[in-house]
Amino acid sequence: MNYVIGDIHGEETKLKLLLKNILTIDKNPSLIFIGDYINKGENSYQTLQYLTDLSNQYNCIFLRGNHEYYWELLESNSDQYAGQLIKYGGLNTVHSINKEGSFVETKTKLFAEFKSIFSSLKNYHQHGNYIITHSGIPPEFYNTPIENVPVEKLLFNRYDFIKHPSKHFEKTVIFGHTGFYSPFYDGKKIGIDTAACYLKEQPLTAFCLDGDFFIDSHNKTTQLSAINQAICPAIPRVKAWQQL
Repeated sequence: MNYVIGDIHGEETKLKLLLKNILTIDKNPSLIFIGDYINKGENSYQTLQYLTDLSNQYNCIFLRGNHEYYWELLESNSDQYAGQLIKYGGLNTVHSINKEGSFVETKTKLFAEFKSIFSSLKNYHQHGNYIITHSGIPPEFYNTPIENVPVEKLLFNRYDFIKHPSKHFEKTVIFGHTGFYSPFYDGKKIGIDTAACYLKEQPLTAFCLDGDFFIDSHNKTTQLSAINQAICPAIPRVKAWQQL
């Protein structure tokens, strides 16, 4: 079966627990990662190592998150993207490799050692009746073919997208980027970022495309049909619990 996995942000322990739980019900899963693999959390470097190991064992698809996008655009240790990385947990990634290293040195190492991941990043993925992007689709692009939507318009959406009526969507949009206490569903949008990096007790969550259920690193399963569509359980923007 196919599983879409929410924002990891270096939370290696929660990722391993989630995969252990998935493998108890599916010995040969296909894994679709929604982006934001690094920054903020426990250990970005070891997370990428584990993702590489997974890609050598199972069919894996890696989408681009806004945090990978910042690293891709970084050119110097003092440009605007270095500033964004400092603000949003990039020092965790630097320290996971070498505490004395610079952002540019870290980028060079990341992109060389984990070329198989960074060179394969996709802006979106389509599977059956689902479109999967890192942060959804802005309302003004609802009627635009997904391949024609600019990459940055798939990486930074929040409440304009989440709260906008999606009755015109032909397909269901699965997204991450905005953290929720529990998975979000409004009939046409599925939010699977359960803020694993923000609060110690929050799990990492996956959604099974073929079974219409969620499974998380606490080994809790929830049917899509059980989600209360009247509730938007977003977590207030707080500093990640392990962010430097």
